[in-house]
Amino acid sequence: MTHYIFLLIYTLLILFLVYKIWIKTKNIGFVLGFGFLYYWSLLGSWFVVFDELTNQKGKEFGLAYYHYLEILFPVHADNTYLLAIHFYALFIISIQATVLFFLKKNNPPSRFTTQKPIQINHKWIIAICVSSATIALALVYYEILIAAKFEESIYYVTRMHHGKYYTIHQLLNQLSITTLYIGFISYLSKDKAKFLTGNNSPKTFYIYLIAIFFVEGYLLLMGNKREIFFGGMLGIIFYLQNVNFKISYKHLSMFITIMFIPLLLNDGLRSFSPTFLNDYFDLSNIVFEPTEKINYTSFSVKNTIFRFLFSNEMFVPHFSMYGALSHDIPMTYGSSIKSLGSSLIPRFIWPNRPGGIYEYYISHVNAKPGAGYTIHHATAWFLNFGIIGIAMGGAIIGWIWSVFYNQLSRISRINSVFFQI
Repeated sequence: MTHYIFLLIYTLLILFLVYKIWIKTKNIGFVLGFGFLYYWSLLGSWFVVFDELTNQKGKEFGLAYYHYLEILFPVHADNTYLLAIHFYALFIISIQATVLFFLKKNNPPSRFTTQKPIQINHKWIIAICVSSATIALALVYYEILIAAKFEESIYYVTRMHHGKYYTIHQLLNQLSITTLYIGFISYLSKDKAKFLTGNNSPKTFYIYLIAIFFVEGYLLLMGNKREIFFGGMLGIIFYLQNVNFKISYKHLSMFITIMFIPLLLNDGLRSFSPTFLNDYFDLSNIVFEPTEKINYTSFSVKNTIFRFLFSNEMFVPHFSMYGALSHDIPMTYGSSIKSLGSSLIPRFIWPNRPGGIYEYYISHVNAKPGAGYTIHHATAWFLNFGIIGIAMGGAIIGWIWSVFYNQLSRISRINSVFFQI
C-alpha cells in the first residue's frame, strides 16, 4: 500500500502543476506532453503494484507485459521499486517546475489573426513524403527478403539484424510521416490557417489519402509505430496552433482517426512475415542466423484492442529504472554526451562509433537477445550522472520546452520563414 500512497501523492502533485501551467498558457501542448510523460513514467506502476498484490490478476483484463519479466528481469513491488517511483516523479516534477519558472504569460488566441499564412506546394510535400518512404524501404530491402525466406517478422529482422544504413532508414521514416501529416493538416486548415496553407482543391485531398494509405501501410508492414505516434502528436498540436478562430472538430477527428487506426493495428500485425516474396525472388543466396524466433502476439481483434489499451509502452521503459537500481549499474559520467557527438558521423563511415546508454543498460541487466527493449529518459540521465542527473535532465527538457513556447510571442518579429515555422 505504501507504493499506492506515494503514487497518489505524486499524481495529484503532477496534476496540480499541469493545472498551473494550463492557467498560465492555455496551451494544449503542455497538457498532452505531461500526459504522455506520465504514461511512460508512472502509469504502469498502478498495474505492476496491482499484479503484485493479486498474483498477476492483470492477465484477466489484457495486460501482456509478463513476457518481459522473463527475457529482461523480474520486477517486484519492493523498496527498490518504490525508489524507482520516487525518481520518475522527480524527473516529471523537475520538468514542470522549470517550465513554470521560465514561462512567460503570453500568446492570446488573437495574437496572430492578422498574420498572412505561408503558401506551401502540396505536390512537393507529397513528393518528399513518398520519395522518403521509398528510399527508406530500399535501404532495408535485403532485411525484408531475409524475413521472407526464414518466415521471420520484418520488425524483428530490421531491429535485431539491421544494416549500416539503418539510422538513415529511421530518419527517412520520420521525415516521411511528419511531412505527410503537416502537409495534410495545412490542407485541412484551409482559409483558417495562421501559419501554413496551400491549394484546397478536392483533388489534393484524395491525393493525400492515397499517400497516407501508402506511407502508413508501409510503416505497418515494418511494424513501426513510434514514427506514426510522434508525427501524429505533432500534427494534432500543429492543427490546434494553425487554425484561426473556430476549430473544426470534424477535421480534427478525421486526422486523429487516420493516425490511430495504424496504431491500433500495429502490435497485432508485427508478427507478419512477407513469405509471398519467395514466389517472386530467388532467395537461395541469403544467409541469416536468427538468435531466437520471437512469437509476437498473433493478430486478432481482441488481442489488438487489448495491446492498444494496455500497451507495453507503459511497462518496458518504466522497468528500466528498476533494472538500473536492482542491478546496481555503475554510472558512466557522461557517456551519452560522447555518444551524441559521435552520432553526427554516419555508421557506414565509423562502424564502431561509441554506443548509446541503451546498449550499456541492456548489457548490464543481461537482457535476453532477440527482442527490442527501450530505456526511459530519467534512467538514461541517472546512469550518466546519478540522482543529480535526473533533476538536471528534467530541468534541461523543461528549459528547452519553455524557451520555444516563449518564442511564439515574438514570431511576427522573426524575418526568416524557416525559423517562423
